[in-house]
Amino acid sequence: MAYLTEHLSNQDTALPVNGLNHSASANVAADSVSRSDDPREQGNFQIARQLNDSKVRLIEVITRFPVSALWLIGEYEKNKDIEQAEDAGLMSDLATVLADIKKNFYALVELGWQEETQASTQMKAAMELLTDSLRQFPFGFDDLTKLCDLILYSCHARGLTNNNLAGLGAKKSARLLSRLANWTRKNRQHTSKLFGICEEILGNPQQEDFLLLSTEQLGHYAIELVEAEQSWLSARQTLASANVKLVMFIANQYRSGFLDFDDLVQEGQTGLLKAVDKFDYRLGFQFSTYAGYWIRQAISRSLSRSERIVRVPCGQVANINKVFRAKNELSAQTGEDPSIQQLANYTKLSPDEIYAILTISQSVVSLESPDDDENAFAPIDFLEQHVFTPAYQTMAKQELHDLLSKAIETLNPREAKIICCHFGIDAEKEMTLQEIGSELNLTRERVRQIQVMALNKIKLNFGAQLDCFLTA
Repeated sequence: MAYLTEHLSNQDTALPVNGLNHSASANVAADSVSRSDDPREQGNFQIARQLNDSKVRLIEVITRFPVSALWLIGEYEKNKDIEQAEDAGLMSDLATVLADIKKNFYALVELGWQEETQASTQMKAAMELLTDSLRQFPFGFDDLTKLCDLILYSCHARGLTNNNLAGLGAKKSARLLSRLANWTRKNRQHTSKLFGICEEILGNPQQEDFLLLSTEQLGHYAIELVEAEQSWLSARQTLASANVKLVMFIANQYRSGFLDFDDLVQEGQTGLLKAVDKFDYRLGFQFSTYAGYWIRQAISRSLSRSERIVRVPCGQVANINKVFRAKNELSAQTGEDPSIQQLANYTKLSPDEIYAILTISQSVVSLESPDDDENAFAPIDFLEQHVFTPAYQTMAKQELHDLLSKAIETLNPREAKIICCHFGIDAEKEMTLQEIGSELNLTRERVRQIQVMALNKIKLNFGAQLDCFLTA
């Protein structure tokens, strides 16, 4: 539905302001909403129609400036990930529109911006082609506000005053100058950063008249721009304010979660603003039905971001819910936990995908956070560290070495040599009985007998103490 709404609204923005030629089906759908018994929906319908007309009027003014095409080309070629393109089909349509804008803009540039060519029939035809292609672009809220600021900054930089605007009416001139003064105070610190492209244009008089039109045309269109912008923003704010209770009603359904009610309302407001920007009253949907989808989506996504310590992408959250629903259904049918292969067959996913989903869906436990009881231990208290050797192991090893040294001192030299060589005590390697016998000129059997006698002596004198190390 979002793609259909956006796609149709993109086509209709190309229509002129005076005389929107809706199709018969669109008129029937719009009339069905306007005849709704709910007075709130009637109010939403009227505001949405005013909002759409104001937006079309604003786009009509913006498309008169070739600098809009230059800004769109630079902005969307630099940012490959387009937020508006939530669907592959919409992304391809947007790429097609951008390619058309780029082609028409550079065709206009090839004609040049000399004074003798600006008034030519060929130049006017190229300008109309560029304007038509710009009308097809799906302008979002950020696009419109930034382009308005860009054009108004050019008015401020080129020094539009009452003298320049004398022929446009005192009231309209005062409104434009008031808007320029307000914009200057608000954006003074960010002017050079945000509008470096305009700074370059204003350094070349020929580019000024080509991309930003002449001073007279700039003043005329700037007044229309300010009026359309104020009407558009006012209708947008009115439609959003009229549906605040809808946001609070939906946010109340998500209470007792990971977010406070105020945070839920704030997230719902962002979804409401998206619905306001994307809603097309001519499709026949009630605004509350359309906005409810975006509000719930914004709240559910914020909850999915905050409920996990390790954030899982929203697309994977949907897959996790799908797998666990399938798991519950299979468990109810068979009475036992389903295998990964059964889940894969039921959900039409591969076993590797099921395994990955079950892996990332595991809950995360903090190692350092204890339970509610202050005296309780945290999970990290039960984990053995492997960085440093524990002190008790060092003490036990040293005590064992001292005890073995005492035990060997009780043996005669030949017995001590056999025990040390065979078990590798204070020796480079362990030796077999045959190797020890060859070194001592004894048979292997005699070496074994001496070893047994030596071990019996150690067991008799230190057996109980050494046994403690074996049980430990």
